[in-house]
This record gives sequence, C-alpha cells and structure tokens, in this order.
Amino acid sequence: MGVQVDMRVAELLCSRLCHDLVGPVGAVNHGIELLEETNSPVMAEATQMIGQSAGQASNRLEFFRVAFGLSGGGSGQMSMAQGRSLSQGFLEKHIQLHWPQNPELPWQDSEKRVPKDIIKVILNLIMLGVDCLPRGGDMTLNQAVLPEGLGIALVAQGQKAHVKDEIQSAIDANASCDSLTARTVQAFFMARLADDLGLDFEISCPQTDCVQIAAIIPLES
Repeated sequence: MGVQVDMRVAELLCSRLCHDLVGPVGAVNHGIELLEETNSPVMAEATQMIGQSAGQASNRLEFFRVAFGLSGGGSGQMSMAQGRSLSQGFLEKHIQLHWPQNPELPWQDSEKRVPKDIIKVILNLIMLGVDCLPRGGDMTLNQAVLPEGLGIALVAQGQKAHVKDEIQSAIDANASCDSLTARTVQAFFMARLADDLGLDFEISCPQTDCVQIAAIIPLES
C-alpha cells in the first residue's frame, strides 16, 4: 500500500519540485534567447549554459521521479550505484556527498537487486540533509546490515548546519497538513514514508554545525 496524502500535500510537493527546477529551466530559456541573436559573440557561452542547465534539469527530474514516484515501476529494483548517481546529479556544487560502497551489503554495488523503496528512502534522507545545510557543506552516507534491518546513517556537516524548527514540526507524528509549506512538505513526506514502510527514522544535532539522520529499513528474509 502506498503513502496516502491529501490534495494539499500533493500541491505543495509540486510547488517544491517547481521551485527546484525553475532555476535550470530558466537558464535554458535565457541561453536560447542568446543563441537567437545573429552572430552573437556569446554564442559559445550560451551553448554551454544550455547544456549544463538542461543536464541539471534532467538529473533533478530523474531524482524526483524515484524519490517521490511509485516504487513498483519496471522490476521494482535498482542498484546502489544508480542511487548514488542520482544523488550526485541532484546536488549542487556547494554540497559534497560521500557515499562509499559497502561490500558487506546483501547485494553488490552495481547489482540491480535493491528494492526501490530502499533507494527512495535514501534519496529522501539526502534531501532532508540538504535542507539542514543552509550554507553548504559535506554529507556522508553509510550503510550497515543490522539485526533489525538495513541501517542508514547520514551525517551533514557545514556552517550553520541545523534542523529548522519548521522541519522538526513537519516530521512530528502529529503534524497537520494545514501547517505545511512548500519548504517543509518533503520532510512531512519522509516521515509518512517511514510510517508506511514500518521503518525507524530519527534526526538529531549531536554537536554544533552537525546533523545526524538515521533510519533502519526492515529487510525481507
């Protein structure tokens, strides 16, 4: 059974997606306008702008498709390598992601045997980590097989890294849809996804400029 949300949540989620895509798409349009200028001396710059922005828009759309879309499409499975690639394509230059391979997982890094729900959770955790880094920084994601399931730990470090009060409120079990905004709806979605999948999920600030996000996903035996 999928995550059940009302129309307000869906509308806010679309607002969030449009907000993140408007920059690269707008740059593509600006680049096209430059190309239309006959014998423009900035033709090369415009072409480069279009290529970079179109690539960024494509990467984000693919990231959002997995992070927020249905997980059962196709085989319903992906690889950790694909998840890592989606994440790297989504992030901007001011945030670096360190996601090392772990040979002790039940599947090889390139094997397309990882349930998409696992990748979906990881991508949403990464988005939540981005919202905790207002001035950029570094994120490190580690995984381990625990008795309870697949343990995922994301550490976000950077200047002013913290969990905003509005984000903390959005992941609360008693959060109301009426209190959400386009900037908090993804955190709300992450919490509801955790409930739907029956996984443990928590976020904390163990020290200054550091946020830790952890989840344990049950694995089928």
